[in-house]
Amino acid sequence: MVGTSGTDSATESLLPESKATCCGGLKRDFTQWIQWRNPGGNVGQRLPWQCLCSVLMLLEMVPYFMWVKQSWVLCLMGGFFLIKALVEIWGQQTPTWMCPGTICMLLVVYTLLVPTVATMYGYCSITSDIHFQGRDMTALVLYFGGSCYSLAYEVGRFRWKAQPENKGKLHTVGLAAWCIHPNYLGDLFTYTGWALACGTQCAISIPILMVWTFELFVVPNSDIYLAERYPKEFPAYAEKTATLIPGLHSTVARKILAW
Repeated sequence: MVGTSGTDSATESLLPESKATCCGGLKRDFTQWIQWRNPGGNVGQRLPWQCLCSVLMLLEMVPYFMWVKQSWVLCLMGGFFLIKALVEIWGQQTPTWMCPGTICMLLVVYTLLVPTVATMYGYCSITSDIHFQGRDMTALVLYFGGSCYSLAYEVGRFRWKAQPENKGKLHTVGLAAWCIHPNYLGDLFTYTGWALACGTQCAISIPILMVWTFELFVVPNSDIYLAERYPKEFPAYAEKTATLIPGLHSTVARKILAW
């Protein structure tokens, strides 16, 4: 592993690599099942994954548009979500949430996460139970503010990574200078606005659940990936930069917020 001492490397070389498998050849190490990004992956084989994820995304959003066809606000939000997802799928050659690098995570995203979002923001919006003046305007501001923030970070990172002089370097400029995961922060506002536009308590549960999953699963997973891929740069960057919310460096405060 990059960044280990000579002694550690020697010790690791003496340990037999675990080849135990189950479930049709899958490794028994569960942590490898849920990794959507692999620092050692072959980026040359991304095209089939990108094509498959694009087709799945398009197909699974069809029911959503059928359910919300009477609401131009929800149609607009669904359309922008679809465009943003395709940008994330095709914008880089390493695995992402929208285009993961393992079969298990692909199944989780496209048999659980995307269908859940489409259903709770689509079908559940048929019967609204949250009403207040200016709801749609508030929802639009939150949704497009969060989406543009997240998309600006992603596109900026794609362009920065495309520069030859930045190859193999950790992206720490622009919005990434304020927090390590600007895309996740933007997503919280996006899904909150989308939920308000739906006007149901069912939909509101999604952004609430996202805070918990980000803090306890998504962010730690991403941090492990970054630490392994950039062992020399990431520790100093993580030490001085907030994880999710700009200015909030306290791990305890984030845990309390998640719970």
